[in-house]
Amino acid sequence: MSTEELPAGTASRRLRAESDAYVLKCMGDVDLALVEGQGVRVRDADGREYIDAISAEWVLNLGFRHPEVRQAILEQLDTIDYVSPVFESEARTALAKRLAELAPGRLQKVLYALSGGAAVEGAMHLAMRATGGSDFVCLDAAFHGRTFATIGLTYVHPGMVEGANQGLDRYLPRQMRVPTYNCYRCPLGLQRESCDLACADLVDFALGRGHLNGPAGFIVEPLQANGSMVPAPEGYLKRAHEICRSHDVPLIVDEVQGALCRCGPMYASERHGVEPEMIILGKALGGGLPLSATIAVPEYSELLPWEYGFTQAGNPVACAAALAMLEVMVRDDLPANSERMGALLMSRLEEIAEGSRLIGDVRGEGLMIGVELVRDRATKEEAWTETDQVMAACLDLGLMVGKSGPVWGSNGNVIKFKPAVNVTADEIDEMATIFGRALARVEAAA
Repeated sequence: MSTEELPAGTASRRLRAESDAYVLKCMGDVDLALVEGQGVRVRDADGREYIDAISAEWVLNLGFRHPEVRQAILEQLDTIDYVSPVFESEARTALAKRLAELAPGRLQKVLYALSGGAAVEGAMHLAMRATGGSDFVCLDAAFHGRTFATIGLTYVHPGMVEGANQGLDRYLPRQMRVPTYNCYRCPLGLQRESCDLACADLVDFALGRGHLNGPAGFIVEPLQANGSMVPAPEGYLKRAHEICRSHDVPLIVDEVQGALCRCGPMYASERHGVEPEMIILGKALGGGLPLSATIAVPEYSELLPWEYGFTQAGNPVACAAALAMLEVMVRDDLPANSERMGALLMSRLEEIAEGSRLIGDVRGEGLMIGVELVRDRATKEEAWTETDQVMAACLDLGLMVGKSGPVWGSNGNVIKFKPAVNVTADEIDEMATIFGRALARVEAAA
């Protein structure tokens, strides 16, 4: 719904008018003013309620205003609200210890930052210091951030074509991109049953021969999130880790979106049976507050003095929120809940797909699920316009969903479902039911 379509005098319209005058937006633009949230429910400025199937842009893995996270924030504010990184902080140290205890393998040292992109840069610093190289391998559909260092590791967004990087080029480092894993749309034209993970072998070629200044590592998401919600095929990350070891570089797993029970386990890497040299965390790590981190094995944990850091990194309030969130996840066995509720949601979506002419594929892990919409199942022509229509219909019916690639199109054609990992079966049923109604509305109008 555009601003012009909003009823005159509504609170959302008034807030939008003031926002347009003062807020510079560059990450999408939806005419919806949210003012209150609890669990998986949110309310807009005009009193309308929605059920949130995306965890507030996958930032609130326990939903809005979780009572124990909220209490931890208040208690921290009652003691000390900020500690400079040059001093010791109880909350900061306690969180790092807990992250290491829960992590796979020998991951132990935590480097804090404020955003996913900044944490990726931290991993790059650590890898370059340890290897002496400076060239990284990434996937062509990857999304690792929008900082100068990470733009080169991120797919070319439709909004960044036609010279959008003009004038920025001198700051953008060259990186080695290889075709992504995507068994539904294999960029190599192969079939999973017989491909022998050829896409992983391209990582070997890039690390061996594709660099100019020495390889520094392979940065990869265990599930391509912005790049079409595609899970890594079975065995891919293990093969990639073997390849990295053969070149004496780290496997760096970007779990900014996939960790903290989102893909099922606490860390998505666990699902693939790998123990990477580094895992990158962000999004939900701070329980809704700005916090990210790179957790690394000891041999990839050296930096020069003052080489990297942020004044607010490891803020004690954010760390207290993160600690409370982790304890709830462990106590309530939310990895298991994510698996159960994810399987339930996948089942419901697959049932809907059977009666739909638009759904081409349903895929995901845990509660990180994508529904790809196509105009023709045989040709797999992307249903970009219809995807926008389905999203609008979902919002009109009271359901908030997301949207993803594929990145080579002018718009996304994959509907994202990423509900809170403590979601209930009744809430899953409500989300799936509304989605089915929205999809049917769009298909009937076509």
